[in-house]
Amino acid sequence: MRHLVDLFDECDRHLQALGEAMQRCPQPLTDAHFIPRDPNLIATLDQFAYRFAKLQDAMSTQLFRRFCVQTLQEPVETRPFIDILNLLERYNYLPSTKRWQEIREIRHQISHEYCLSTA
Repeated sequence: MRHLVDLFDECDRHLQALGEAMQRCPQPLTDAHFIPRDPNLIATLDQFAYRFAKLQDAMSTQLFRRFCVQTLQEPVETRPFIDILNLLERYNYLPSTKRWQEIREIRHQISHEYCLSTA
């Protein structure tokens, strides 16, 4: 299992790339931005979608579980992910299990619907 500091470093790299993509993205992003097919905008949105998914995956599959084991001393190695979210919420490390699940659904929508619209 990877060290906690390595997992935080990975998440920081994803967050930095997300921030860079956000800076290059028009604010607010509207339908009008897609009328001329702009390769730079598409590349920026691709980077955003990719890094958002990678950050969510790294946190969900590795960071949260490792944090619970190493920092909270909770034996969650084989527990379902929802149990880990509930544990993090109980310790006030996660504001809301429900909100995390909503963000996870947004991640799925971005990766699936965005892929279909740019193909």
